Amino acid sequence: MNRMKKNIIKTILTVTIIYSGFTQQNDIRNFNTLTSSIPQTDRNVLLEDQIVFRYGTERKGLYYIPDVLLAEKIYDRFIALDPDVTVEALFTIPYPEDLPDGYDRDMIFYNILREVSNISGVQYYSRTKKKHRVLFDDVYAIDDKKNAVEDPVVLSIPVYDSIPIHMDEANLGEDYYLAEYHYDGLDIAFSLTNTSNMKYIFKVVGEKNMQIDLLFMPLKNELLVYGYCGVKLSNPGFVNRIMNPYSSFFRRLYAMEIWFSNTLMNEDKKPEPSLLESGRL
Repeated sequence: MNRMKKNIIKTILTVTIIYSGFTQQNDIRNFNTLTSSIPQTDRNVLLEDQIVFRYGTERKGLYYIPDVLLAEKIYDRFIALDPDVTVEALFTIPYPEDLPDGYDRDMIFYNILREVSNISGVQYYSRTKKKHRVLFDDVYAIDDKKNAVEDPVVLSIPVYDSIPIHMDEANLGEDYYLAEYHYDGLDIAFSLTNTSNMKYIFKVVGEKNMQIDLLFMPLKNELLVYGYCGVKLSNPGFVNRIMNPYSSFFRRLYAMEIWFSNTLMNEDKKPEPSLLESGRL
């Protein structure tokens, strides 16, 4: 057998082994295996409410994150930032009836995350105003000169990509972010990092000191989503006097899940007013 044939066979075997590995992982992983590290009481809340979350006021760390390959990306970001404020959440999203399987399904998920303009109009519940308000507005992808560009949807999923975006936020004004995407053949990781200072009278969060991460893990009949937001505050004394930073930044994390879920399910879901009171510690 000549060298070329040997190389072709070796390549085919390698691809087959990798694909078989992904298939086997999909077969053995399910809701129970991916949530095995969290308390049973929290798991029950997730099963009933499709969301469970915790504020890191007493325990600093990532306690909800499932043991999957792309979780390492989030761990690395968390360790590098060493945030003052940490919030975590797990969500489940049922699949729409017409959703395809496998790679075609992943393509739909991936392009929803690249259609960043749809973040515009996502709402939160303001306890001071006692009504729902728009949290993010005027969201769009930008080029190197910060000019608006069309949502950069794709025809195939790259292992890694990034998009700079513009966003107007309630209370914190105009900000810029870097959206990053990772795909390993099973799961999709989506992250946001602020690339400008975030201000409310004074600087609240410095450049690159806020992280929002969402990890999308497809299961047989639903999507399990892990969420994390970590923040290093610039003026913690001032910030703690004017807001609860844990609930404030959880709202931003939750808004990202609502954006994805509403787009996938073609819904207009809004946060429950009482939800912020149910966070674990």
